[in-house]
Amino acid sequence: MFKQLRDLFRRAEPAEETLELSFDALPAWLDAREEEIENDLLNTTAPSREAIAGALESLRGVVARMETAEGAEEVPPRLRDISKKALPGFTKSMAQILAREPSGDPEAFYAVAAEILKNAIRAVKGQGKYLSALYPDEMKEVRTGVRDLGREINTMTEVIARVRADRQDVTVARESYASLLRVREEYPAASARVLESGTALGEAERGRKEAEESLAALRVRPEYGRLQEVDGQLRDLDAAIEEAGRELAALRASAVHVFRKAEKVAAKAGEADAARAVERALNACTGSLMDGREDPIGLTVAAMPPILAMIGRGDLLLKNQDEVRLFSDPDTLPEAMRRALHREQELAGRRAALQESRAALPAVVEEERLTKRLSELARERDAAVSAKDRAERQQETLRATYAAEREHLRSAAAALAGRGVEVEVPDLPPPAS
Repeated sequence: MFKQLRDLFRRAEPAEETLELSFDALPAWLDAREEEIENDLLNTTAPSREAIAGALESLRGVVARMETAEGAEEVPPRLRDISKKALPGFTKSMAQILAREPSGDPEAFYAVAAEILKNAIRAVKGQGKYLSALYPDEMKEVRTGVRDLGREINTMTEVIARVRADRQDVTVARESYASLLRVREEYPAASARVLESGTALGEAERGRKEAEESLAALRVRPEYGRLQEVDGQLRDLDAAIEEAGRELAALRASAVHVFRKAEKVAAKAGEADAARAVERALNACTGSLMDGREDPIGLTVAAMPPILAMIGRGDLLLKNQDEVRLFSDPDTLPEAMRRALHREQELAGRRAALQESRAALPAVVEEERLTKRLSELARERDAAVSAKDRAERQQETLRATYAAEREHLRSAAAALAGRGVEVEVPDLPPPAS
């Protein structure tokens, strides 16, 4: 009952107010907080630094007395000898350790003092363990001095750890503040790139649509029918050229087969002139018949007399009716080759002329222009899509960075203030649309 009454009438402690900071005022607040941290380090460690200096001075005095002390009388001789032998090494070591004087700022002071403590403990646990029996009072003072030194250093350790954590919070807050400023500077440019690439994409799409509509309109215009008519004529010429090529290839195959056999027969019979004439005709027929370097017709005419002579003597046998027909007289094969070549050349010339006429047709010129434009617009569209994607990803990254750094800033500021902190970080502009 009493507890309930006490709780009822207990005065509620006032809630600690949240510290409110504007974004622009944050750097000055961090500077002031950093100065407070350094002053706190200096002031809080002052008693420990003074106590450490006193402990060191006391230890120096004890070690100096031990160098000339006689020691306790009731000590066994063997133990006395061990202690006497250990004493010079201990006092020399301790004198060297204590010769250092901590100085400078608190952290520099602390580093030297901590090193002195570590070495002093090592000396006490080393050679010092043999001295307690002969020098009980002095070693008690040494251990007390080392313990006092350790206690003050531990106190400084806690303070310095807290100060370093506060400094880290200051660093985090400053880095977050700088990152927020950077994002605020970069975000408008990223938004502008989103808009620019979106505009370019829209223009490319409109251009593509217009070009496709123009191309479709072109293909239903009367003049486009002339283009289709010419294309049909070109297809017919291609078929005729292919047929002429097959005819010429058949002639060449038959001629080459007989020429090779005739060359061997002439060479075997020792007819050098005949072999040379047949060889030249063979080379002309196995190469291109229209490259202009050799005259396949003339060379074939020159090779026919010796070949017909071989056939007449029975030295060269023909294998089928085609060969018999082509090599029945001097003129049949050359004339057939001449007609086939002329036909192929005539058709190729007609095709080239028709292709040239086609290229000059207004419908062709316009179709090529629109087709080329469509290819250019497709590339522009792809580039705009890529640029827009990159800009939007950058926007997203900047927004995520901004949100994370805002929380880092608030957390670090709260840790530094020791209470709730509300930093008025302005929002980024909405995404570009």
